[in-house]
Amino acid sequence: MTVNTSTVSFTSRERQVVQGLAEGLTTRAIARRLNRQLGTVRHHITTAKKKVGAKGQAALVDCSYDLGLIRPPAREHNTVYVPPEQRTLIPLLARSLTNIEIATETKRSPAQVGRNARQLLKTLDAQSRAHLVTRARQHGLRQAARRPIGTPVRA
Repeated sequence: MTVNTSTVSFTSRERQVVQGLAEGLTTRAIARRLNRQLGTVRHHITTAKKKVGAKGQAALVDCSYDLGLIRPPAREHNTVYVPPEQRTLIPLLARSLTNIEIATETKRSPAQVGRNARQLLKTLDAQSRAHLVTRARQHGLRQAARRPIGTPVRA
């Protein structure tokens, strides 16, 4: 799916919901924060994913940062060591790929991918894969895509 980046925009509520995902909040916590029903928050997530052509919540957060639709995270000044086998997972997790899809791309077993992903979440102190995108950007492990306006976004 491609999206015309010059016409993508979120409603203020969609922006609040996606920002909550980026901060590591669960959908239930976002609903409480915004005083909305859980189903309403899920609807906003679904609508936002369709707008940017994202497959999952991690891809939604990643695309939203790239398109400037949510506030970028502040850079962390402390450095964190991420082993190469975990570092290679960051862009794949940011695309919301499943462990099986990642295993196919990396020639690892799904179990090994799961172990590496869990360790990466722990290393970066991330609450979810969507939050991992934020934490990776904070530590300089995930760079913003350099796409000129009008270039299609691929999910």
